[in-house]
Amino acid sequence: MKHFKSPFIHAVFASILVFSVALHAGTAPPNLAPVPPTVDSITPSELRMHLEFLASDELGGRFTLAPNFGISARYLASQLKAYGFQGLGDHGDYLQHFDVISSRPDTAKTALTMTIGGQTATYSFGDIYVSPASMDGEAQGQVVFVGRGISSPSQKHDDYAGLDVKNKIVLIIPGNAPGVDPSKVGDNESGQGTARAHGAVAIIQVPPRRFLPFMQSKEFKEHAGERQSVRLAKDVEGKLPAVTLSPETADKVFSSIGLNLKAAYDDKKQVEPKALDASAKLVVGLHQERVTTQNVVGFLEGSDPELKKEYVTFSAHYDHLKTGPGGEIYHGADDDGSGTTAVLAIAHAMSLQRPRRSVMIMFHAGEELGLLGSEYNADFAPALPLNQMVVDLNIDMIGRSKPPGDSDEADKHLTDAHTIYLVGADRISSELNKLSEQTNSDFQKLRLDYSYNDPNDPERIYFRSDHWNYAKHGIPIIFYFDGVHVDYHKPTDTVDKIDFNKMTAVTKLVFETGWRIANMDHRLKRNGE
Repeated sequence: MKHFKSPFIHAVFASILVFSVALHAGTAPPNLAPVPPTVDSITPSELRMHLEFLASDELGGRFTLAPNFGISARYLASQLKAYGFQGLGDHGDYLQHFDVISSRPDTAKTALTMTIGGQTATYSFGDIYVSPASMDGEAQGQVVFVGRGISSPSQKHDDYAGLDVKNKIVLIIPGNAPGVDPSKVGDNESGQGTARAHGAVAIIQVPPRRFLPFMQSKEFKEHAGERQSVRLAKDVEGKLPAVTLSPETADKVFSSIGLNLKAAYDDKKQVEPKALDASAKLVVGLHQERVTTQNVVGFLEGSDPELKKEYVTFSAHYDHLKTGPGGEIYHGADDDGSGTTAVLAIAHAMSLQRPRRSVMIMFHAGEELGLLGSEYNADFAPALPLNQMVVDLNIDMIGRSKPPGDSDEADKHLTDAHTIYLVGADRISSELNKLSEQTNSDFQKLRLDYSYNDPNDPERIYFRSDHWNYAKHGIPIIFYFDGVHVDYHKPTDTVDKIDFNKMTAVTKLVFETGWRIANMDHRLKRNGE
């Protein structure tokens, strides 16, 4: 699972979550299909076999931009082919290629000059940083403060209302606005998309509040100039130059324009946009490289002549982190080798007895770099039409369990051997949530924890793995997650730490849930239908 999608991918977890245990929510949908004995093909030994290869030293951590990343892709493709899946990638293959742009800041070139109330100040790299969604270039003009920068007609919230930002630079403080559901804010209703739509020429952004401590750390300041940002090539096209202020610079700028930055960070209070007596000139310098990578995708046709036109998706991301400067390999056994191997095992079990609806298996690349593979498939070139997608069951980290007596602070939110976090099951379809709970009660009887499903969850887990790019299109999803642990994003995330019994139980639960959805007489009902 990736760090929170933000300008600074190395942010640390700081929030304390309240533990909550799932309760059954109403009656389950009627006429649930019996689960076939093929579920028993999912075994600890099968999962171990795949995971020992995917998390091996030879694959070097499965970094999306690494030269040997294609080995992982070919392994997954070969398994899908052996199971009888059809390729949905380029030219009927299993690989769905897409281009990304890798960028590093040109620290010598990047600069910002602001004139506020007649007083001019110039800031260089270190006072400001390049936002990852930025293009290189320069811009100048009047500065307009647009608050959170959200323009969501469906939620009757518009921070741009009454403001003229055409050919001007917008100043944004990221965050949630009172009364606005962030899960219903579209890609073009905040940030770059909204600023461009209203005619702005550049963006100055205040750092997200949760990242302030890390941005003030020695580690961040020493390595910020080396930070690599990777975006979809299609997503970069037409972007505006954008910079993020350092915490210290943000304080100075907000004081100069007569605003209280601490108060502005409060998501529970409305931040009032306004025109400013201010102008700016900014220059963004980037060193850029274009790289081709790939998702792995396959399709198993359903057995019902009509229902086979719809499909159930099982997904995981198979990428992880690049090898360290000292040769340290980030094996990613749990993140997300566990989800990848689980989806392989589910694909195998589905092939042994086909359900009525079709099945799509999707292994996403670039999740750790910003959910890039799922963004490409959902927003630019879907392997199958999204309007025929019934559900996405996404698995990202299900292989670890907290041992009894473990008091390590880093394992505070790691689930035990009989518990798994579920996120998003009721957000779009309450029927899905009921089916999920009934299926668990019927079979695996795991403890389902919904702590991270709280819309006010400060970690925003709902937005942090590939399911989000389908959920934002209104597709029901469930995200399965064991919790962050002491080995998260470290070289020590290795196969020997995996609880294969727990992993087997969770994998079977996902199969059982997906099987029932794939065999329902009707399509899952969405909330409000």
